[in-house]
Amino acid sequence: MSLNSKSKFLLLSAVAALGIGAANASSCSAAEIAPEVNANVWEESEQECAAVSVNGKDLLVYRGTTSRGDASDKAEDIADQLEKIFENEKLDPEKITPAKDGDYAVVKVDGSVAIRFEVPESVHGQKAASSNPMEASLKLVNAIREAMGATQLPNGNPKVASEQPDLSQLKAAGKAIFSGAASWYGGRFHGRRAADGSRFDQFGLTAAHRSLPFGTKLLVTNRRTGNSCIVQVNDRGPFVADRVIDLSRGAAEQLNMVSSGVAMVDCVVLR
Repeated sequence: MSLNSKSKFLLLSAVAALGIGAANASSCSAAEIAPEVNANVWEESEQECAAVSVNGKDLLVYRGTTSRGDASDKAEDIADQLEKIFENEKLDPEKITPAKDGDYAVVKVDGSVAIRFEVPESVHGQKAASSNPMEASLKLVNAIREAMGATQLPNGNPKVASEQPDLSQLKAAGKAIFSGAASWYGGRFHGRRAADGSRFDQFGLTAAHRSLPFGTKLLVTNRRTGNSCIVQVNDRGPFVADRVIDLSRGAAEQLNMVSSGVAMVDCVVLR
């Protein structure tokens, strides 16, 4: 039985529509698929090696056995923690930040420790400085953020003893930065209206600045400890002449400056 011209047109239109719909469905499902995480183990020069990979790229590579466990054990543990991060559909990747705990590197999600790991042989294809956990943490954080489509954090300079971001490189890249003394506030201000009209939450990650627009995000790094966090400007201050920023208690805790009250910080404007 042959089809007339009108029937052929309708049939072809239907097939085309189905094809477009299938392509869109395939695209949507691909976008929703979490990055693939693997822990790969092999032997090299009679030494056990293990790598944590995301979407086929090695992020962390361990070699041999230490007092803290075999290379394979460390890689498998980190891979499990990474999978939990990627599988959390409600997670905001912009809240993934680097930190350190002694000689361990730390990945934080919204202020809480998500991964705590020993500095490996290499991080994201580059040899790691074993004495610099903050560098290892920052590289892993950027790899995670990249896999989740989030913005990259400025890379620190591993040669700087205090582990603050390399300010000269940031200036060359055109990023707005400033440094100086930071203080923190909370307590009696908790629940009051901030300058942007929101309720001040002393346990949130916010900051007061004299002139930056409300909503501006800053990467703040404590020069002494190397701890860093991302805060959002929602208030005005500080009202002490020699200070450049006033942080919420929650931010001060992440920067390990609650007890000192004031700390020298470097601030990078992210947005």
